[in-house]
Amino acid sequence: MKIEAIFGGVLALFVVAIAAKALLDLPSAKPKPLPPYTGLPVVVEPVLSSEQELVCFCFDNARTLARRDVGVMSSEYRQGFSTCRAYGRQINLAERASNAWTDGWNAALSARPYEASCRSYLRRGRA
Repeated sequence: MKIEAIFGGVLALFVVAIAAKALLDLPSAKPKPLPPYTGLPVVVEPVLSSEQELVCFCFDNARTLARRDVGVMSSEYRQGFSTCRAYGRQINLAERASNAWTDGWNAALSARPYEASCRSYLRRGRA
């Protein structure tokens, strides 16, 4: 009877050790930190001294965002569009800025990557 008690005790200790290890290996209740934001670059006040700089700023930011497979209904798209329109409003070019944003977005998603540059966009005369 003593031998059964010894093996039973060892078995019980083994089961308790396995249960303790399982409890210690559980993921913690702390939330994982968020990855850094990789949206549009945060630009407090870009120095846009000319119409061409404004158009290229909006065109290039929209093109970059579209290549990251972000949807048109996303907050990043709306924020970028509104930002370009606001910068354009400061120099009375709100419509041109918002058109450049839309055309930059479309250029990145089109089947013609050679047109997906601001220089090409300006050459076509749409700006």
